[in-house]
Amino acid sequence: MVTKKLLLSLAAVLMSSLTCMAAFTRGDQNNGVNPSGAADLTDQIIRKQGLSCADSSTQGHRSMFIWDDYFFTGDAFPTLSKLLTFYQIDRAYQSIPEAFFERQELLDMVHKMTQQGIQVVALNGDSSWLEDGLDEYKSWIDHLDQYNQNHTHHKISAIALDVEGHALNSFRRNPAAGFADYCKCMEEAYQYAQSRDLQVIQIIPTSLDTIDQEQFEWFLEHCCDEISIMNYRKSTALSAIWNEVLTCRRLGVPVETIYETMPISSKQGVTEEITYFYEGPEALASAVKEMQGIYGSSLSIGYHHFETMYHMYTNLYLARIYPYAKPKSDGDKNGQMEVGERIKLRGPKGEIVPAWLSPPNLETDAAEYSYLAVGIQPNTNYSILLDSEDYRVTTTRPLRFKKENGKIAYSGSFHAARENEDA
Repeated sequence: MVTKKLLLSLAAVLMSSLTCMAAFTRGDQNNGVNPSGAADLTDQIIRKQGLSCADSSTQGHRSMFIWDDYFFTGDAFPTLSKLLTFYQIDRAYQSIPEAFFERQELLDMVHKMTQQGIQVVALNGDSSWLEDGLDEYKSWIDHLDQYNQNHTHHKISAIALDVEGHALNSFRRNPAAGFADYCKCMEEAYQYAQSRDLQVIQIIPTSLDTIDQEQFEWFLEHCCDEISIMNYRKSTALSAIWNEVLTCRRLGVPVETIYETMPISSKQGVTEEITYFYEGPEALASAVKEMQGIYGSSLSIGYHHFETMYHMYTNLYLARIYPYAKPKSDGDKNGQMEVGERIKLRGPKGEIVPAWLSPPNLETDAAEYSYLAVGIQPNTNYSILLDSEDYRVTTTRPLRFKKENGKIAYSGSFHAARENEDA
């Protein structure tokens, strides 16, 4: 590992010297890194002066963040994966609950992703780790490691950590101390992952280098194999990562910039200034093109996240549909009833939207059975059709999906009875 990083570092220094002359003409020193100079840089200056730090000696990744378990619904995979193909995704940051490491759905998903040339990276992270310790994280790593031992041909060789320690009040009150504590915790997390032969991608804000450049470089050398930057603010997207990119290239650490596509949400801290949800895919593509024109193809591109990217690509939505038994006693502890591997939703013009049975939610005692509908239109009445002749729908009202509180994921429910039961 040390030898590989040393070679990468030497190569990066040479490449930076050849490709980042614009940075030096601005007076930047120390192999193109000057935090104070970078702080004075703006997107307007980059555009007006035609500054460039393009490095196209390598091809970076195209990554998609997937927080939900959509791709664990195997029959929906061919339809869902069209989006990944369109955006030339070769890396999927997939959130994987610990219980799924023992389920067939994960193995099947990794196999299908691999067939499409997509690397699956296990996604996790919680700011509470900094205060409560890493026991939960280490248990998750142990389960991932056991999965890899059991499935040597479909290993998950990397993890992405979205810890977001900067969101803690203690970090905000004292950024320098907060950053130091974050580094200490992430060093432990990195070493534990490395002991299981896992690569680590750290998902970070744009501000860490501005808190302490020396600490930032230590973080790069001791806490990760790659960084992915939440570079969401559109008005500063080009300049905000200038120093990070140059620093990473000097140290031989790959770097990725992420684009946000979630709708406005005060809870999530999403404003119009940081999301492309309302501008659409054309504006997003233009921003990516400009970014790579300045930094080159070696800069990886990440999209956050699948659910809203699906809507931007199709102008349709994904929905969860929960089946309940009537009478309730025919159902499980939640009153639910599985009514086959697939159901269909029929729209007012006879159009059919398929909905496939999803794996049960293993992390809650709430509703477990659901069907994932792919291609929903809002404010449209859908009637429910069952493939299985063993059940019949008893709900008389149509399903109608409405947008609520800016959320893109919809849900609905219906009641069904066994065919030999009275309604």
